[in-house]
Amino acid sequence: MKILLFGGTTEGKATSNWLDDLEISHFYSTKTSSGNYESRFGQRICGAMNVEEICTFCLENEIDLLIDAAHPFAEVLHHSIADAANQSGLPVVRVERDAVLRIDSKWIRYHHSLVSVLTDLQSQKYAKILSMVGVKALPVIHKIVLNANIWYRILDFPSSLEIAQKAGVEMEKVIVSDAFDGMESIENLLVDEGIEAMITKESGYSGLLDQKMDLAVKHQIPLYVIARPDLPNYDETISNRERLQKYLKNRFGLERKELAHGFTSGTCAAIAAKAALKLLLGEELQLKERIALPDGGICEMQLHQNRFMEDFALCSVVKNSGDDPDITDGMEIGACLRWNDANCIRFVKGEGVGTVTLNGLGIPLGEPAVNPVPRKMIAFELEQILEEYDINRGIDVSVFVPVGKKLGAKTFNPKLGIVDGISIIGTTGRIKPYSLEAYVQTIQKQLNLAVLNGNKHIVVNSGGRSERYLKEKFPDLGDLAFLQYGNFIGEMLQTINASGAEKVSMGIMTGKAVKLAAGHLDTHSSKVVLDHNFLMGLARDCSYSEEIIQQIGEIKMARELEELVPFMGDEPFFKAVKFKCEKVCKQVITDCSFELLLISNNGVII
Repeated sequence: MKILLFGGTTEGKATSNWLDDLEISHFYSTKTSSGNYESRFGQRICGAMNVEEICTFCLENEIDLLIDAAHPFAEVLHHSIADAANQSGLPVVRVERDAVLRIDSKWIRYHHSLVSVLTDLQSQKYAKILSMVGVKALPVIHKIVLNANIWYRILDFPSSLEIAQKAGVEMEKVIVSDAFDGMESIENLLVDEGIEAMITKESGYSGLLDQKMDLAVKHQIPLYVIARPDLPNYDETISNRERLQKYLKNRFGLERKELAHGFTSGTCAAIAAKAALKLLLGEELQLKERIALPDGGICEMQLHQNRFMEDFALCSVVKNSGDDPDITDGMEIGACLRWNDANCIRFVKGEGVGTVTLNGLGIPLGEPAVNPVPRKMIAFELEQILEEYDINRGIDVSVFVPVGKKLGAKTFNPKLGIVDGISIIGTTGRIKPYSLEAYVQTIQKQLNLAVLNGNKHIVVNSGGRSERYLKEKFPDLGDLAFLQYGNFIGEMLQTINASGAEKVSMGIMTGKAVKLAAGHLDTHSSKVVLDHNFLMGLARDCSYSEEIIQQIGEIKMARELEELVPFMGDEPFFKAVKFKCEKVCKQVITDCSFELLLISNNGVII
């Protein structure tokens, strides 16, 4: 199988990583030769292609699939790819991240083009405007909008500054930022200068569109958004590795040979930090960097960004988590380094990395959520280089994940008291596919945090739905007292032993309960399926009619039991299920009192 992948984006490199792990031959097409690219199964081709050239390339190279992972605003390219796919009779899929949801607010105003935005701005006669559209649009804005003071936020590249200077922009009106910088400095500008309107593109979370929208609403300043162009129709739109694998299996019958291993966010941050320090010390730009892992191995990664300015250096990589369902797979993770006068290595807040607000995580309050092992990994690599150069200076390390703020809300971080971003984690440096390690570590942290903050009564549950029901039952308990075990009941209960908790209430819904009752402490569907013989035997022991027993033998989902047998505390069947669940759990948990709460799909608890 051969694939033609259109990239030039973080998503493009992530997709190439996924194809490498699948051992699929592919071509990685970009308009220019800028940026690093290296692949085991991919070959880079540079230069813009029109419809005819794409068709010819596909024919000559026997391409089976087109993947469009190009920038959302590359409108001409998107339609060229779609037209070429149609003419060549090839399937085409789109790879892109989740878009920022549009909000209904009078302060957010969508336009189909820059010209439309500028026309509206001029009609409103704003005196002070902030442009965050990008440097390519700067000369157009500066030429058309003549009767207003305009500040321009541009990326910190020499070419960007050159464009601003040639356009005649006063340098004090240029706000030089990095792509990973948050909006703190922008918020200060809004207040200090009295900005009356802002312009941006619908660039997604990586362009901090959500933060720009928040500022517009907070300060009641109109934000004019150039809407993303309409994309052509694709066979499928894909946002992660798992969905790509599923598509390839369904469409081409592609089966995995073996699961791919990956590397932790801590490993990514350490590689980025090491590469950045070399730049800070004047070494030449490198395409790759390598570090020693805590388990004794070596990891080498291709660098995604590598930049050096007068007072800082930064590097980043695109994370490859392998086949583990990791939320940061394919995301950019980097580190920005600056010298400090404290004569030590300090970790300071970076965009997308959360801040610690509660004790018990082994990280000082108020510091970024870079866990102890990644801190040691980063410090070790930096100290080795400083010693080699015989330099005795301190370094501020700012780890950043451009979309981390959005991702953090989907993790356990809010429960751990980590706000506004993800954590940089890892103990071995590697990620084993579907490993319990990360999940168990998270459970342990949550439990330690809960007990440390005075929660002696712990309530464990399988997920958000059951947790909502249990919070209604225990309204006096704080959020820290509620922990989720997912499918890993045994690991959760073992962790609770010797934790200092005095009482455990475990909520479990029918689907997992019937598996637990049969003795399975790991209830994942890949490990254990619905045991009809066990359930039918349980019903016979409870003296149910043969008709009910046979109906139980035919159910496809455990929730159907609630339609066959009344879900009540004194109903023999569910009474027996609850008893057997308790018996299995009490063989594991020994250090505190334990109660099991059986929960129906409607939220009834017995």
